[in-house]
Amino acid sequence: MNKFMTIQDFSERTGVSKSTLRFYESKNLLLPIERSANGYRVYADHQVETVKLIATLRVAEVSINEIQTYLNENDDTVRQKMKEEWIQDIKKRRDLLDVSLRYLESDSIRDQIYLIDKSEEKIIWFVAESRTGKFGEHFVKRSDELKKLNIRIKSYYLNYLSGLDLIKAQIGFGVPLDVKTSDLLEVDFVEYMPPCICLALPFKEHPTKLKEGYHKLLHYAVEHKWIPTRSILEWYRGEDFTDLDLLLPVIQIEQSEK
Repeated sequence: MNKFMTIQDFSERTGVSKSTLRFYESKNLLLPIERSANGYRVYADHQVETVKLIATLRVAEVSINEIQTYLNENDDTVRQKMKEEWIQDIKKRRDLLDVSLRYLESDSIRDQIYLIDKSEEKIIWFVAESRTGKFGEHFVKRSDELKKLNIRIKSYYLNYLSGLDLIKAQIGFGVPLDVKTSDLLEVDFVEYMPPCICLALPFKEHPTKLKEGYHKLLHYAVEHKWIPTRSILEWYRGEDFTDLDLLLPVIQIEQSEK
């Protein structure tokens, strides 16, 4: 047998404030089962569990629209999939908060080392050899080849492979994910780089001092117990490739399947 309650009684029973209940009503999350003769909202005993679920999901920062979908869904398999996606989202937020806290506690701003949230990207890699700081001509040559194929370049990268005076490296071009690469020639490989958090060291010294920049970034990562997910990348921007950050990916962000 249902027990009927006024909004005051329902609020005291559930611990959810009257203003929040009115908000849930305005968003069609939880409607009173009826209005009394004098216009007061009336709630039923079976709604107690529902409003507690809604309040819990809001604490977990699940969106109003997703909660609506969940409450209206009768398929348990679909509901379970939604919960799994929420779990992944919460884990991602937790990891990002942990990263941010560790960064601020390490006083990294003073060291001019920053965090960058890099979006997912497809990278086309070519092998090149040159002296330190002389890879510009290789970037220009390969970028011209890509532009002739109407491939938009978003980012330029260099991945050191070997050598001291004569450097062997991979030069990479970040392109949109939907770009087709099957017709390209002399490509070393095509990489999908997932979204990630990177330690970034802006580098404004002479190219001959790049080695010192590498050492500084690696020393910082070891000192503060960051675990790299790949090697350091040189990230170039600008038409003359002089705007440079050294990037060290440290957190790979998993994306839930939608």
